[in-house]
Amino acid sequence: MKKHCLKVTLLTIFASVFLYSCGPASKINRADIPWTYEIESAGVGSDGTYALRVWSYSRTPEISLEIPKKNAVHAVIFKGVPAGNGATAQPPFITDNSVSPDDPFFTGFFSGEYARFINSVAKNSVQIMKSGKREYKIGYAISVSKDELRKYLESQGIIKALSEGF
Repeated sequence: MKKHCLKVTLLTIFASVFLYSCGPASKINRADIPWTYEIESAGVGSDGTYALRVWSYSRTPEISLEIPKKNAVHAVIFKGVPAGNGATAQPPFITDNSVSPDDPFFTGFFSGEYARFINSVAKNSVQIMKSGKREYKIGYAISVSKDELRKYLESQGIIKALSEGF
């Protein structure tokens, strides 16, 4: 009987500590969710590029520049670019669910290869806004080489060439 009471007590303590450590869902913010960003057209880019404003989320006002760069390339591939500032809307390179951002190819791609498709990050383009009690929204002006990115993804067999299907 004593062993049973001890087990029940320990189990109750363990469950209480576990549930307390989870905390309320309101403590979870966008900064904790992968691939959470906002994308805007920053206008018409030079030939073969997209000029973008990428808003990334962080718990601190400083983030690694690699995060908005990855988000910019991710947007071109999976989300597309909305119209704005004189530019027309552009669809994503991948329009169906045939390939996911969790695909092993993209795990390797976003470990470093993506960076070669970033043309520039405008100096002094960073904007920082408070976006809640524990979150900052940080924006950068970034230029992505869409033509080179498309050619690369076609050569890797991730997307079909535009000339296919005619």
